[in-house]
Amino acid sequence: MLGINLKQYRQFLTKNERNKVYLRKNTAEGRAIADSKYRTKRRLAKAGVQVPKLIARFKNTEEWENFDWSKIEENVVIKPVSGYGGEGIVIIRKKLKNSDFLLMNGKTMSLEEIKLHGGEILAGRYSLHGSTDSIIIEERIKIHPMFLNYTRAGTPDIGVVVYNQVPVMAFLRIPTIKSGGKANLQQGAYGLGIDLATGITTFGVEGKSQEVKKIYDFGKKKLVKVNGIKIPMWREVLETAINCQKAIPGLGFLRADVVLDKEKGPEVLEVNARPGLSIQLCNKAGLKRRIEKIDDITVRSDEHAISLAKYLFGEKFADKVVEKEKEKRIQPLEIIKVRIPKGFKPELQKSPILKQGKHRVVEVRAKVDTGAFRSSIDRNLAEKLGLLSSEKILYFRHYKSSLGKHKDRPVIGVTFWLQGKKVMTAVNVADRDKLRTKFLLGRKDLEGFLISAKKI
Repeated sequence: MLGINLKQYRQFLTKNERNKVYLRKNTAEGRAIADSKYRTKRRLAKAGVQVPKLIARFKNTEEWENFDWSKIEENVVIKPVSGYGGEGIVIIRKKLKNSDFLLMNGKTMSLEEIKLHGGEILAGRYSLHGSTDSIIIEERIKIHPMFLNYTRAGTPDIGVVVYNQVPVMAFLRIPTIKSGGKANLQQGAYGLGIDLATGITTFGVEGKSQEVKKIYDFGKKKLVKVNGIKIPMWREVLETAINCQKAIPGLGFLRADVVLDKEKGPEVLEVNARPGLSIQLCNKAGLKRRIEKIDDITVRSDEHAISLAKYLFGEKFADKVVEKEKEKRIQPLEIIKVRIPKGFKPELQKSPILKQGKHRVVEVRAKVDTGAFRSSIDRNLAEKLGLLSSEKILYFRHYKSSLGKHKDRPVIGVTFWLQGKKVMTAVNVADRDKLRTKFLLGRKDLEGFLISAKKI
């Protein structure tokens, strides 16, 4: 139904694997902080991560009953501190003239009903651990204008799964009337996978498994495809998610739920110490394979983490958003245009610097090799193009040569154009001095191309 083949399913992280292997990356202290929305908010705010403003906190019935509700006029959220799955959350849009409150899902609640609901929260009805709970009231964010086109029932959020300080997968959750205005897939919200390299949506599901290809755009007043929605401030969203893990180092595997305020930018609603697995269906990709790729990598900086996410997990699908992809025929030998860093002057005699859009590039002769999975570039060429500086190296890959020697080979992020198609990928650095071609195109980067068998 979702168009996922057997090979993709094998790369999916199962619930048992998540619980027995990867949740062990989270300490008891880290889980305790994430399980409390109040402690999470305090920890993140102290670390400089933006969170919605806290209006009030209630630890017992007396505090709750004695609260002055005249202070509440509009745009607040009532939450159980230890709640899970969006349960127990009440989103208030505004106070009505009769002292009732209009909710984001269009329904109304009287003050008495809100007080009764608060009593249920305090008794532990929505608690993750089934014990007594507390309540927070926080400011509801002002939705970024772009998201107003896709929902009238709540606030969309962006979930980013972070492992080893690297964003490995993300999705956009859009509340619906069916989900009660909550961005929760279990309750019927939309979930749209996001390409980590570009911040562009790719695939979509409704609820936990029903594929959806179009959603309603209130601005255009018609159905639009779920793919092609560009998330604003995408880099800042990724940096915010990374900073959540740095603020709570006891969480090696988490999902940060980020919202976009039209004035303040990314803010964190909560941090989840037990990331749900439906995000894999939204992306038609497995978390297991992605986590394994970066499990042993030492992340040097936020810039390095984002580069890893971009070059290792960027989707080929995103290219189709810009231009409908057509199969192009390529020759066994091709001229590609390799992007060079800003301000760097290549040490090449016969390759002038050209323009590819707003980028500077040089032309490089490349050989197609379908026997190789990953593309590779000659070490000397990489140095001359400024691609071997320490900040450009993603990680080192250990391998054994044909002579039995063990070596560490750099893997770098490279952007190149092949017959006009932009390819962002991770490339091996190898010694190709004795070979005529200094760049080899592996099959990983040849999707959408037909290779001619004609000799040239």
